Amino acid sequence: MLIDAIFRSNSLENPAVPVTVEAAENDGIFNGDVIVNPRTAMKLAAVYACIYVISSNVAQMPLHVMRRTGKKVETARDHPAFYLVHDEPNSWQTSYKWRELKQRHILGWGNGYTRVLRHRRTGEVTGLEACMPWETTLLNTGGRYTYGVYNEEGSFAINPDDMIHVRALGNDQKMGLSPVLQHAETIGMGMSGQKYTESFFSGNARPAGIVSVKGELNDGSWKRLKEMWQKATAMLRSQENRTMLLPAELDYKALTVSPVDAQLIDMMKLNRSMIAGIFNVPAHMINDLEKATFSNISEQAIQFVRYTMMPWVTNWEQELNRRLFTRAEREAGYYVRFNLAGLLRGTAKERAEFYHFAITDGWMSRNEARAFEDMNPKDGLDEMLVSVNASQPAKTTIQENTQDE
Repeated sequence: MLIDAIFRSNSLENPAVPVTVEAAENDGIFNGDVIVNPRTAMKLAAVYACIYVISSNVAQMPLHVMRRTGKKVETARDHPAFYLVHDEPNSWQTSYKWRELKQRHILGWGNGYTRVLRHRRTGEVTGLEACMPWETTLLNTGGRYTYGVYNEEGSFAINPDDMIHVRALGNDQKMGLSPVLQHAETIGMGMSGQKYTESFFSGNARPAGIVSVKGELNDGSWKRLKEMWQKATAMLRSQENRTMLLPAELDYKALTVSPVDAQLIDMMKLNRSMIAGIFNVPAHMINDLEKATFSNISEQAIQFVRYTMMPWVTNWEQELNRRLFTRAEREAGYYVRFNLAGLLRGTAKERAEFYHFAITDGWMSRNEARAFEDMNPKDGLDEMLVSVNASQPAKTTIQENTQDE
């Protein structure tokens, strides 16, 4: 029978319900304990929290088109790409929701695709259309690469110059790899623990207790005892008194939690920490406050911006620069820039101390500090100030040298 099954010529596929890769992933054709893919992994709280934290931080940072002319840098609000990346890339999304979705695709599928729409005659950028990673693929047609998009509107071939493709860490220069699928075992362990916990507390994983009978039973007495047990449990649910009365023939013994079940919580804590490490997110940012203190949370927030967000920001900026601007525009000084000041924005006391040292050290004017706080400039506050203490050491050294001579 096994040989016949291996060498059978007829298809295992039901013509009415064809087998597809997507069906195998989402419908569990190859059923195991759990199915791990970019969609199902979001059901695990730690994965959802990590992806949300990174995606929302990429989305909330202001994104501007800038222009550098000589030593002067200014916001290029007249460039057509400014409105698209800052406000509304397409008719369905704001800039926030577009970036949030793309970063979610990158962290889930490993690749985030956005089609750049241009004016047919002038080549001016007119829109940014989000493409779904499960509907987009990179095709090699006779040595020439194009992006193929297959969706409800039809099939499209898109030139690589018109596709913003932000990648996760990958093995080659063209495609990124899904962090979820690369760490499917770790995420699957968490999903299995979550599934077992749900079964445990719903009573399916193990019995809550054992009811034993002191004497022998026949069919009639067994039926009577079942009715008495059901009646006793019904009374227990309906009354405030939580004491169950049993007939003399029955004895109830509650089952305690085994050491293996007791270690389930520790295992889930370890799994949550491992998932936070995969996405490089501090534990306190996914509501794991077990080892958090006021001082280390502040330091970890800075580390998060420096070692988690900065690489993603650089990845986004470089890809947007080479797809939104022509080579002539880049040479003219146009570029996009994320403003990380919002992520590093501290308390009012911390900002006041920062502005104080910046102004008294002479590298920021008072009007520039007001601009950071979204306040209008005031006359007479553009003058650079230098504190007496900052300039005093140089004068003291000159005086000492003069006295020695």
